[in-house]
Amino acid sequence: MSSLEFDRPATRWLESLPLGNGALGAMVDGGVPELRIGLNEQTAWSGSPRSESSAGLISAAEASIALAASRAAIEAGDPVAAERRLAAAQASYTQAFLPVGSLIVRRRTGMADYRRRLDLSTGVHELRSGDLRERVVVSAPHGVLALESTAELEAELESPLRELGRRRSGDDLVVLLRLPSDVAPGHEPGFPAASWSDAPGDALEAAVVVRRLRDDGRGKHLLLLAISTTFAALGRSPGGTAEDAAEKATAVLDAAERDGADAVFRAAVEDHAALFGRSEIRLAGAGPRADAPTDERLRRAFGGMQHPLEIDPGLAGLLFDVGRYLAIASSRPGGLPATLQGIWNDSMQPPWSSNYTININTQMNHWSAQVANLPETAEPYRDLVLALADAGRATARRLYDAPGWVAHHNTDAWLFSNPVGAGRGDARWTAWPMAGPWLVRGVWDAIEFGAGDEEAAALWPAIRGAAEFALAWHHRDGNGAWVTSPATSPENAFRTEDGVVAAVDTTTAMDQQLLADLFDITVRLATRLGHEDDPVALAAARRAPLVEAEPAATSDGIVREWAVDRDEEDPRHRHLSPLYGLYPGPGRWSEQGRAAAAATLERRGDDSSGWSLVWKMALWARLRRGDKVSDLLRLLFRDATDDSGPWAGGLYPNLFAAHPPFQIDANLAFPAVLIESLLQSHDGIELLPALPAELRSGSARGLVARPGVEVELRWRDGALESATLVPRKPGTLSIRYRGRTLRLHVADAIQLTPSDFEGSA
Repeated sequence: MSSLEFDRPATRWLESLPLGNGALGAMVDGGVPELRIGLNEQTAWSGSPRSESSAGLISAAEASIALAASRAAIEAGDPVAAERRLAAAQASYTQAFLPVGSLIVRRRTGMADYRRRLDLSTGVHELRSGDLRERVVVSAPHGVLALESTAELEAELESPLRELGRRRSGDDLVVLLRLPSDVAPGHEPGFPAASWSDAPGDALEAAVVVRRLRDDGRGKHLLLLAISTTFAALGRSPGGTAEDAAEKATAVLDAAERDGADAVFRAAVEDHAALFGRSEIRLAGAGPRADAPTDERLRRAFGGMQHPLEIDPGLAGLLFDVGRYLAIASSRPGGLPATLQGIWNDSMQPPWSSNYTININTQMNHWSAQVANLPETAEPYRDLVLALADAGRATARRLYDAPGWVAHHNTDAWLFSNPVGAGRGDARWTAWPMAGPWLVRGVWDAIEFGAGDEEAAALWPAIRGAAEFALAWHHRDGNGAWVTSPATSPENAFRTEDGVVAAVDTTTAMDQQLLADLFDITVRLATRLGHEDDPVALAAARRAPLVEAEPAATSDGIVREWAVDRDEEDPRHRHLSPLYGLYPGPGRWSEQGRAAAAATLERRGDDSSGWSLVWKMALWARLRRGDKVSDLLRLLFRDATDDSGPWAGGLYPNLFAAHPPFQIDANLAFPAVLIESLLQSHDGIELLPALPAELRSGSARGLVARPGVEVELRWRDGALESATLVPRKPGTLSIRYRGRTLRLHVADAIQLTPSDFEGSA
């Protein structure tokens, strides 16, 4: 059993416990006698599709002049002038994912023998205090939040949104709301925090309906809650009114009430457990009881001189479970993908708008989906990419006179595809039209892990369109060199010979690796689907040899991030963009490339933001360096409330990961990184390639390797005891352990031990 346990109520949001069904999110503080549950709904975004162009967009003619001038300035050696010209292409900012409100529940009870617990395997929050017994679940099958209690309940709703109306109707409290028409990011104080409009289509409306059902004859009281908005679909204008939303929410509650509390809880648990139970990692070693209060476990592990996982190795398994739990709770088929904060946000002006940041973070949110046996949680990401591929076509044509589609640094539920920045954004995070190739890598993972031809055919238009744009963007400069000018390396910068900080160049290592990966994916998918003669596929095959799948090294041995050796503005920068091709890219680098990658990681240093720590772990795992994975685990497993710097990651009391502040990408990607230490399959299957010393003994089941093989592992004292491989379809597998490789045709389950590798090459 895997759970988060506390012997006191939460005193702040980062001690509350998250519930979710992919659409409805809840943060439960466990308070007595007053319980507060923060509420989110996946479609509750500010703005509308009109927001992207509300401040005006540059015309195609103006964009052409600006792009030509920028390229000319780069060739002339004046990147600062190039950046000034690019600023004209910036639109405003993406919209924000917002809270809906808080449910306040009051009971006549006191504190005694208190315990609250979130069972990660069932998704049920349980609370006891004296005679009070209470459970809360957010049900995917029924679409409701259900709270069952032994105490009589009084409920109220608070909301930071604009209230259009409130009424009590029988057992129901109905609250009608309007969301803002615009919310600027908090890092832009020159814009109003929120703007409101009553004009039809400018903003969403919503309804929250709370139903109170008294004693059911078994001494139980029930609250049911549903939320609906006027969101229609990704990129589409809102439709309907708050009253329409209230009707939908009421119908959802009616269905749940007809089935009854037991059926609602049973269906929710069965649905969640079916997903959560697919995989597991158990780690042996001394430590506190698994049901010890989580904050007590954290204090013990974080407070000593030893490695936290040497004190309590089970914490790694717990964080693995938390990551999978949060993926199931925040990203379900038919919905929207997890934002920077999943579906849990309590701020009307959240950090970085709690949007989709698509130069690493949105992609990272879904790294675990395939390997942790939760492909369903990647479906909303796939849907976002397919929709953005349509929305980004007009932007590609207007800004760059290019076919295909483009997206930049950020997007939102309205499919924002222009550069952000409102004309004054820094080029290092605005002038990057390469999100498409990286987004494609994320959907291609499903194919590599065994998705069928129907899925492959559905992805073809988006992948083809990304390649079509890339072929136009990749061009010869005035010197005849193939470049991606103006090129940036996301959020990083360099110093010119004059000491000026600049961010644009003729090309970058990341651009080259993204193009190489995209062209390879395009050709492979075209071949699979019988589109070998498609002009884009043919062009991608011809162009592929002209890009660098593996980067060159600088004179001091690190990966060359820019077109030539540059003086780094920040040698310890948190983004690992020039190592994309190692992970999450194809990863098949030469020994020279791997040595340069290791040198780059050493240069960047270990400490960083939570998501950066996790990316570094994945990269070190790809380099088979379990010792460095261990070093980074020490930094991830630390108290994030002890502020040790603006980019220092760690864990909050409820095991949310810190950017800081809270950002969910490290949580959602951690299962993938732990698996990468135990099992790799980017270049054949490799067992225990980068096992950290603190995790020397354990077992795992339900892990998934390419091209669709379920794997069970047992290891002791750092050595493999057994591996069971179950292919989803027959095929020949290359399986490696400690430098020795077996090639086997596998049609059914096979079990291997170290002796099977003896005598192999």
